Amino acid sequence: MNCLPFQDKKPDARVDLFCLHYAGGSSAVFRGWDARFPDWISVRPIELPGRGVRMAEPLEQDPDALVDRLCVELEPRLRRPWALFGHSLGAALGYRIARRFQSGNAPLALFPSGRHSPAGIVPVRRRAHLADADLLAEVRSLNGSPPEVLENRELMRLMLPIIRADFRLSEAVSSRPLADPLDCPVLVFGGAEDPEVPCDALHRWRDVARGTFDVAVLPGDHFFLHQPAQADALRDRIVAALTPLLLPRLSQRQPA
Repeated sequence: MNCLPFQDKKPDARVDLFCLHYAGGSSAVFRGWDARFPDWISVRPIELPGRGVRMAEPLEQDPDALVDRLCVELEPRLRRPWALFGHSLGAALGYRIARRFQSGNAPLALFPSGRHSPAGIVPVRRRAHLADADLLAEVRSLNGSPPEVLENRELMRLMLPIIRADFRLSEAVSSRPLADPLDCPVLVFGGAEDPEVPCDALHRWRDVARGTFDVAVLPGDHFFLHQPAQADALRDRIVAALTPLLLPRLSQRQPA
């Protein structure tokens, strides 16, 4: 199955920016992002199994198996320079994908957001085992879903198994530290008022960055990327980071 559910609307772009969503989300998290970016960057949301256009597929609850699968699906589609953005659970998966391609068609950069460094075991709030009512209360407290969605019982009946499986994924990732450093630049994003990931924790991503490293803290909580002003600021930082990285690749492809 193709993990890229949407047609590439920028076939002449120079860079693919693959985007991985947070727990309980889908590729729809990044709806509208492609239009926000310049024509030379094609935003390619990744769809995880068990949601969106992949609803018929079983949910994956083992992070290693999921990363194996995503790498197999992505590899034939890495036809131009590429980078990864991931938020929360997506950041953890993004690091693991970048690590897999380190010795081959490596990414230009990794942009993790709203997540602790993968280099250490991080105490996390265990949510996957909660009863439905308690799990729903946890989701509501995270402030990442509109009230009208949370109050839609039929929709939440469909969503809670996805949320539970993703929390199980996130908990498993947090208990399996990896500290292999990446050669590509790493630019970490976080919300200044994020109760899940304090600002000082963002700097610990340096442990997995062999090259250029930076942290960008933006106003907002864990879901700051849904605020238009912060989404624009995030985009601007990504564009600024990718611009100098792409130029050497273009010069290498020029005929002698």
